[in-house]
Amino acid sequence: FYWDLCMLLLLVANLIILPVAISFFNDDLSTRWIAFNCLSDTIFLIDIVVNFRTGIMQQDNSEQVIIDPKEIAKHYIKTWFFLDLLSSIPLDYIFLIFNSIRGN
Repeated sequence: FYWDLCMLLLLVANLIILPVAISFFNDDLSTRWIAFNCLSDTIFLIDIVVNFRTGIMQQDNSEQVIIDPKEIAKHYIKTWFFLDLLSSIPLDYIFLIFNSIRGN
């Protein structure tokens, strides 16, 4: 519960801060902004690992939790893994790296 709440708060913070930073502070990337962005990207990537280790409820409503890592991985890959992976890729840093390589 607490991990999901932290992830929700981080997501809402990114939804508010990211558009404001892009719109108004694009040329002035402060150290605090870069630190926040790196930290949030890292936490989103850690969330993928956490989801591979989180038990899942059995589908037949028996209120039993499946803790077999192979079953958890199969279920996670079939449901949210690719969306989580796609949304966790730090594209802004990838673009910065490619632009600096192309510029030099």
